[in-house]
Amino acid sequence: MTSPLRCTLRIAVASLLLCGSVAATPENGAALYALHCSSCHGDDGQGSNVAPSLIGKSASDIHFMLDSGRMPAAAPYVNEVHLSPAFTYAQMDAIVRYVQTFSLHSDPSLPVLFPGDASRGRALFAENCAVCHGATGTGDSVGSNNVAPSLGNATVFQVAEAIRSGPGVMPRFGNDELTDRDVSDIARYVNYLQTNDGENAGGFSLAHVGPVAEGFVGWAFGLGLLVLFVRKIGTT
Repeated sequence: MTSPLRCTLRIAVASLLLCGSVAATPENGAALYALHCSSCHGDDGQGSNVAPSLIGKSASDIHFMLDSGRMPAAAPYVNEVHLSPAFTYAQMDAIVRYVQTFSLHSDPSLPVLFPGDASRGRALFAENCAVCHGATGTGDSVGSNNVAPSLGNATVFQVAEAIRSGPGVMPRFGNDELTDRDVSDIARYVNYLQTNDGENAGGFSLAHVGPVAEGFVGWAFGLGLLVLFVRKIGTT
């Protein structure tokens, strides 16, 4: 429970911020949190009827929500999409450090990234990610009004953060499931998809679907020709 003195101090900080007397500097994570986060998540991150508790949340989880522009949320209970972040990276780091003080047991680490191998990442993506995000990362519905978003605008670091934190209904992948090298390879493959107009193994792109759809089109075209041929025979 928040002490009366602590609560009073936080109200004072928020009031000074609104009046412009205290700057929301990159070093002032408490002030940034008080101004932008506490009204929904509570003074001590305990959560409320419109926002979940932040106690015990990993640094990757908090940083991802800020970095991807999903927080601060425009409205509660909205399936947020990727937006431009509202904070600088220095401010994000300050908020993350402050939120981490709510619990002694939260994971303070952020993803460790290597250059990455897109070829290896392709197989890992197909095995772990494609079932929800689609073969080319364009996103898809996963049921119950939940959506696996498109990865078209996600940075390499955001991909890694999402893998490690498991935002929303996405499963969290720990080091025992995907190593830092695995995560780096998947993130590199997503970047490859973004910079190479999707994954195509030849022929027309067909909205990024690739050679499987091209084969289907060829099969359908051939079947159509066969039907026309049979009909022509039947009329002669």
